Amino acid sequence: MLELQNVMKLYETKAGTVRALNGISLTFPNMGLVFITGKSGCGKTTLLNVIGGLDGIDGGEIFIQNKRFSTFSTAEYDSYRNTFIGFIFQEYNLLPEFTVEKNIKMAMELQGRQADEQEFDELLQDVGIVELKDRFPSELSGGQRQRVAIARALVKQPRIIMADEPTGALDSDTGEQVLDTLKRLSKKTLVIVVSHDREFAERYADRMIHLVDGQVAQDVSFTEKEIHANVNEQEKTLTIRQGAELSEEEKDVIAKAVKERKSIEVVESLSFRDKAPTKKIERQDETPVAFRKSQMKAHSAMLLGLKSLLVKPVRLLITILISALAFAVFGVFDTLANFTTASVLKKQLTTFSETVVVTPNYIKDYEDGDSYHVKVSQNIIETMRSQTGDTVKGIFNLPESSHANIQQTSSIAELTNSSVAIGSKYYTKKVNGFIEFDAETELSNRKKFKDFSYTVTEGKYPVLGESESLYQVAISTYLADSIMHYMHGESLNGKTLSDYTDFLGAQFTVDFQRYTVVGIIDCGEIPEKYAPLTQATYYNMETNALASDFNAFIDSGAQRCLFVADGFLQAVKQEKNIVDIYQISNANWTLNSEKLSSTKKITDYVYNAGNYDIENILLFSGAYPQNAKLTLADDEILINPVNLKDLFEVKMQTLSSQDSMNVTALIDGLHNGTMQENRSTLQTILRTLDSLAPSVTAKIIQRSSVTGKIQEKTVKIVGVYFGIPSEETVMSNRYRLMMNTTLMQELGVYSEQGNYNKLLFSERSIKKGTDVIVESLSKQNGLAFTLYNNSILNTIMENETVIRQVADLFLYVALALSVFSIFMLYNYISVSIASKTQSVGVLRALGASGKNILYTFLSESLMVSVINGILANVLSILGCNLVNAYIVEVMHISVHFALFGFRQILIITAISVLTAILASSLPIIKISKKKPIELIRRSS
Repeated sequence: MLELQNVMKLYETKAGTVRALNGISLTFPNMGLVFITGKSGCGKTTLLNVIGGLDGIDGGEIFIQNKRFSTFSTAEYDSYRNTFIGFIFQEYNLLPEFTVEKNIKMAMELQGRQADEQEFDELLQDVGIVELKDRFPSELSGGQRQRVAIARALVKQPRIIMADEPTGALDSDTGEQVLDTLKRLSKKTLVIVVSHDREFAERYADRMIHLVDGQVAQDVSFTEKEIHANVNEQEKTLTIRQGAELSEEEKDVIAKAVKERKSIEVVESLSFRDKAPTKKIERQDETPVAFRKSQMKAHSAMLLGLKSLLVKPVRLLITILISALAFAVFGVFDTLANFTTASVLKKQLTTFSETVVVTPNYIKDYEDGDSYHVKVSQNIIETMRSQTGDTVKGIFNLPESSHANIQQTSSIAELTNSSVAIGSKYYTKKVNGFIEFDAETELSNRKKFKDFSYTVTEGKYPVLGESESLYQVAISTYLADSIMHYMHGESLNGKTLSDYTDFLGAQFTVDFQRYTVVGIIDCGEIPEKYAPLTQATYYNMETNALASDFNAFIDSGAQRCLFVADGFLQAVKQEKNIVDIYQISNANWTLNSEKLSSTKKITDYVYNAGNYDIENILLFSGAYPQNAKLTLADDEILINPVNLKDLFEVKMQTLSSQDSMNVTALIDGLHNGTMQENRSTLQTILRTLDSLAPSVTAKIIQRSSVTGKIQEKTVKIVGVYFGIPSEETVMSNRYRLMMNTTLMQELGVYSEQGNYNKLLFSERSIKKGTDVIVESLSKQNGLAFTLYNNSILNTIMENETVIRQVADLFLYVALALSVFSIFMLYNYISVSIASKTQSVGVLRALGASGKNILYTFLSESLMVSVINGILANVLSILGCNLVNAYIVEVMHISVHFALFGFRQILIITAISVLTAILASSLPIIKISKKKPIELIRRSS
């Protein structure tokens, strides 16, 4: 039972407060057809809306089965409409996105009920639309749409059917058909019809409530009473009892009706509608009906959202394209803005080449710029092998040259002095060092190298043996091509070098040592893009970038290396008695003497001003002392014999001319003497100069190249060392110092130094140990690596801070673009939702909750965001590829700056989704707070 007690509804207008309902009290039974009539503005539609829960009240109370409306929450109002009310709107209010069948079944779905197809078809048959169920509302006539609205109301099996002017937009015949249907339904349920047509009300209503100015002016009920006469004349109609024997008077009435063109109908029985004031309906105790919460299915929400997308496809397409393009530019700029050396290095390691060559460095103090190149030990190579899980090879020089010249042993001019200019940016005149392979274990089928894509194409690989010369090498096809280029037709060993086989048996000199070529090795194809360098001159500025890129490529492998037998290094060191060398950073030493006069310093007399750069350090191991029992204290050093001239120059000025000449001759003889001879000679020199020698000290000075910070250490010079190979020049060895391990550590000399000045990583070691290599390349203290001869990438690494500052500009642009993209997407989605206010109101009227509405339109927004996100990511990837292609192909810089990855995918997708959620949630939350009738009215 539905009951209203003193219900008030007020509206604020510019003219003042309007009382749409002014103290209405009514009670409705559980069934019957009730008409609410009155002039426009009398409050009849408002009454229907407050009863149906589409609008609230400002006073009084409404009861439904003894439940008070004033206690309802928004969710309970939704559930009330979902459970009790079936609306039939004057404007039909069908969902244009759905077919007739889906429009009707939506009402059932919200109730959580599954449609019985047979019963469903019977319902459609009852309202005469069974053949229309696959059509859309736009394809129906007004009468057909109203029948669909009736079917949508009926399928809910509501307790109350509410129809607002259901015949207002229909012709007379269709209107009567609709009212006939409602009359039939009122036999089982309560039907409340708002109408301005009193004639229809008096013909069909069981009860008519007439409103005037928001108050009940008349409340009457109709009852059918039988007429015992044979003829019943009304204003426009005449009914005749079927089979009646008419009197002459009744015949005259019929004749008159015919003459007046009244509608004449023959019926089984005659009756008339008796009208009387409605009696008071007593409230009944009823078992409350549980409200059903709306249960819209996910696929329905998604389908509604998808249908909504297609309403304005051109606008949608333009919005998505512009927004996706803005997001894509943001993605590209974000990759540039988030440049890191580590990310670039990781990309380069996997795309630059099959192998990578690095040079080791020791960083003592990153902030002070205190770092220097070192040679690492075999132990470091084994550690890198273990960490990367695959093959790592060491590249070394003899004895210490970092970039050795190739020279011919014949009378032909040295290659390095060649006048050939064309191709000089492509063909090399240098070798990068030596590399060892074990021919037995690292060559398969006597041709291919294990873990490297190298192949012996001519001759054989060098091996060590009693009958084999130690100084055998194999050279790469690239080195062979370079030699042939620079010889340009000159003969070697009596034949012209026109083929790789011509090199077998040829001899060349590297660092004063003659080597015999026994094999040619193909180290891999050189990309065609470098071909222009073979015809370019050295002074061609246009090819500088390409040449730099080529050097980085060619030096990433063993193309410029000499291949030697396994064990070659150890054999040469033993043969030549080579001493291990330790590098030191930014250091020099100054000679001092306490025995000199206070006004004179030894540096005033020592050759070349007395400040000498320490090129490297020798570790004292007791192998080369003048006395076999000599040990070095932590503040004692040995110096090169040739330094004695500088050390004793002042004292020798006090000697006789003959003694000075004798001492000078003795010093000069030290360099060429045997160890035993040098020991005796040194003792003679020290006895001659013993008044000076015991007091000679050296100050070792280390200066930061960045901050200028100085660290000093005063040491005693207690002797000279021996055993330096005779092939080395005097100047290259002049300022080496020999000391013990403790002093080396105090000076910050890296202790794990050895013989290898470069490391070659195989393709598999790169793939397995990318992170390890990148970490080593990015280190800021201790042992670190740099990519060998990759000037571009090394410059980038060294200037990461500056690049990051420039990249921040890209970030600001990217943020601006992202804001623009967000605004575009937000505006489209929010406007799209605002344009669907009517659909929101209709769904709310059907009983859908605010949560259902949110899910429905959120699904639409998410679909837009997903499409936008996918397109934006694809465009970003394309944009990054274009940027990188331009840098590589046009600028000839083999560095990928725009590295699109998970970060950009996550940001673009997150922004798209977040924008969709906000653009959906905020308007829908705002809309959901409004009363359903407000939403429907706004769209009208």
